[in-house]
Amino acid sequence: MARALSSRHFFMRLSCTSGSVVSIYEIDEAVAFNECKVLKFDSPDDAWFYFAEQNRIKGEIQRDYDLVYGPVANDTVYQTFRLYETGLLTSAQAKENLKVKKLYNQLVFKTEKSLSFIKFLKSETV
Repeated sequence: MARALSSRHFFMRLSCTSGSVVSIYEIDEAVAFNECKVLKFDSPDDAWFYFAEQNRIKGEIQRDYDLVYGPVANDTVYQTFRLYETGLLTSAQAKENLKVKKLYNQLVFKTEKSLSFIKFLKSETV
């Protein structure tokens, strides 16, 4: 059983005709990060920017990892990348622009091995 201090709950929402279903999972990050090959970004720094840029341009470049953890490159982040790609922002301006955005972290499960560390807890219709 995962310890409270080292586990994290996460949620997945699915929509259907009778409403939305939220599935709740748990992962012991300490164990998963120890057992898996992890690419981790603690902040949207130069390495993260390059990774997100290359992933956007070339597609799935993180094939060598079981888990990828770091800031989410969501729609607002991609708007900044679009401005950078079209030359309207320099790399430095794009990075500065991203610093003022509220970025949330995500954990991406890339392999079957990484998925073996999650535990389904329950689902609820909302």
